[in-house]
Amino acid sequence: MQKIKTPRVKWYGTWYEATGITAPQTHDLGAISADYDVAIMGAGLAGLSAALHLAELGAKVIVIESKEIATGASGRNGGFCSAGWAAPESRLINDVGPRHAQVLEALAIEGRDAMRARAFSPAYHAAMAKAGILNLTLSAPEGHELKAKDLSRFIKGPRYLAGHIDPVGFHFHPLNFMRLLAQDCMAAGVTLIEGHEAQCSLSPKAGYVNVTLGPTEHRFRALNIIWATGGYGDTKPPMLSRFLLPIRTFISVTAPMSTLLDEHIPTHLALGDDRRAGNYFRRLPDGRLLWGMGISAVSKPSSETIARTALADIKAHLPDLAQAMQSQEIGFDFAWSGNMAYARHFMPYVGALGPRSFALAGFGGHGMNTGFVAGRVLAQHLCGLQSEIASFDAIKKAPVYGRLGLLAAEGHYHLRRIQDRLAEYRVGGF
Repeated sequence: MQKIKTPRVKWYGTWYEATGITAPQTHDLGAISADYDVAIMGAGLAGLSAALHLAELGAKVIVIESKEIATGASGRNGGFCSAGWAAPESRLINDVGPRHAQVLEALAIEGRDAMRARAFSPAYHAAMAKAGILNLTLSAPEGHELKAKDLSRFIKGPRYLAGHIDPVGFHFHPLNFMRLLAQDCMAAGVTLIEGHEAQCSLSPKAGYVNVTLGPTEHRFRALNIIWATGGYGDTKPPMLSRFLLPIRTFISVTAPMSTLLDEHIPTHLALGDDRRAGNYFRRLPDGRLLWGMGISAVSKPSSETIARTALADIKAHLPDLAQAMQSQEIGFDFAWSGNMAYARHFMPYVGALGPRSFALAGFGGHGMNTGFVAGRVLAQHLCGLQSEIASFDAIKKAPVYGRLGLLAAEGHYHLRRIQDRLAEYRVGGF
């Protein structure tokens, strides 16, 4: 096949931004009260989930977002939602024990089901939710319901050996979902402030947290503070920064090509493979292909480089589609990266950081179900209700060692790619 020339990326935002509903009108500083039960730093999925559940339980809540709602991972991810955690079940059992692992796995299912119920509700029509995820393997065909000969009904790719369908998992427009969730939060009484940095300090009497917003020095106080800042945690406390790394992943979106997708990916299921840094892709409502790939702790490629990498991936896994794209001069209209907050064990931190201070962060790689349910758990805990917080407490805080940790993570992902490629070669010979 001839080398495919990568066209210049047309837009430098995300496809979600280009097709998003109008962002909700949030509150100005004049709406801030002097006192709150809980102040939440970060308006991603976990933060807004905690805010909504707290408000529904009767708490007075304020959310402070330094940029805009869901500008981080919650609004720019691949749009997949399924059960499970970023950590595999075997590692989860080893790290926290079988009893807590069972509780956490049940929570992951609850989170998926709660997200699904909301995303498919009439009020969330703009979330564009579609049911079903096809999980593919390139190296371990045993135990899958769909064999290689069956996959042609869904995808024309010679390297995929088997797969199975998750009918309950779904895919959706995460930014629209988040904007609708923000509206629900405000309707429940949450004060939501965008575009302001916050500085927090514990009162000498430890009775409340003092919060100061930005250069205006607008002040209020809260009984408790939740840090839900994710991979863009500019305002996260140093304690939490010691345990989380910002890890980057990459997404490209093609120009519309409905006819080619009908031929080469004849399904409206979302698709993804089982490699640690594998591909995940899906057809978008306007006939484009969203292609997600890769993990990096250090690289910051341009949009053109991301698009070129996506094109190389498509060429490697779907060569006939790549050739057709070449002949019809179909390129990429969008390409972007996004940060995710990862701990060394791939599990989040949910619970106390210190007096009046709580963590709700570290959902990288599998956050669209887990972030939502963790918000519920922490909300119930702060309201003095029975919750599953003990199972999150069982997750040990593992230091990441700053820059050294980033380099170690990069080396780990390179090693995993080599291991995945060797496993694929042994089974399929590619």
